[in-house]
Amino acid sequence: MITVWGTPIVATVEQVINDLKLERFTDGLLKDINNTGADLMCTCPFHKGGKEKRPSCGILLKEKIDGMRKYEAGTVHCYTCGYTADLPQFISDFLDLGSPLAGFKWLVSHYNYSAVERAPLELDLYRGQAQAGTCMDDVDVEHYHHELLNSEAGCSYLYRRGLSDWLIDAFKLGFDPVDNVVLFPVRDATGKVAFYKGRSIVGKHFYNAKNVDKNAFVFGLYELCNKRFSQGRANENSEIWITESEIDALSLIDRGEFAISIMGSHISEAQCRALEGTQFRRYVLALDNDDAGRKGASQVKKMLIPKGFRFTNLQWETPAKDINDLVRLYGDNWKTYLKKF
Repeated sequence: MITVWGTPIVATVEQVINDLKLERFTDGLLKDINNTGADLMCTCPFHKGGKEKRPSCGILLKEKIDGMRKYEAGTVHCYTCGYTADLPQFISDFLDLGSPLAGFKWLVSHYNYSAVERAPLELDLYRGQAQAGTCMDDVDVEHYHHELLNSEAGCSYLYRRGLSDWLIDAFKLGFDPVDNVVLFPVRDATGKVAFYKGRSIVGKHFYNAKNVDKNAFVFGLYELCNKRFSQGRANENSEIWITESEIDALSLIDRGEFAISIMGSHISEAQCRALEGTQFRRYVLALDNDDAGRKGASQVKKMLIPKGFRFTNLQWETPAKDINDLVRLYGDNWKTYLKKF
């Protein structure tokens, strides 16, 4: 956590800079980021078209007091061109937002969502039916899918997350234009959509199904067992990646891997039984690159190794937070930043 303009921001400077880099990934800015302990050193985005060969831009990781002057975490100074700014000003200049206040609002909207917003919201719309055990009508699934195809904002959000058209169509992703929510259909063993997981394209709101136990389902398991995608059909010797979020699993599938999501950092007994009912026993643990993800990976192994499952662990050689961040940051080279063991 850092403090900006007297306001606590629920993020680190390194997280903010990596997220800014993703915002303008195609421009190739903020390259060669190096954590020196006191600063982040990276290429300056404001001279030589952001393409300087040696990083000369320093960004304070923590608050610094120099004599009578105090510099907030995130203060930026380029030792070559002389550019100096606090973090809101830097964000505004980097994203062309027009004012430091706009940069500050970007920080707050991206990282300071309330405890209520952190918890998945339960809305009747994003479910199967009011009673457990029922599924959504195919007509409704097609309706939400066509809403997505007709939504420039919804499609743009998924494109920014690195997902392709074929994948959006294959999984019948949907969109609710009223609440600006992208919908990820979670299917039961018959292929019916049991409920939707929702993610707002504005802020960091997540939506769960109401009156449905999401822990009884594994996102992508039906598709894994029944669908043919670009990499062909999985078999008993295939290696399946396990992720926390639906979008992480889709990112892997889009890049030729077989993947599922347990929709959280811990696996349930019902999800374990669902996996036991398939032919697949070889998995790669690709939960998030944080303490919760590592604890979750240990719990998955504890639950399933006694049942004959075998796992490959990952060592992340990058600060990327999850698989989707990894593939957006590094493109086709994403695997070089993961070490299997």
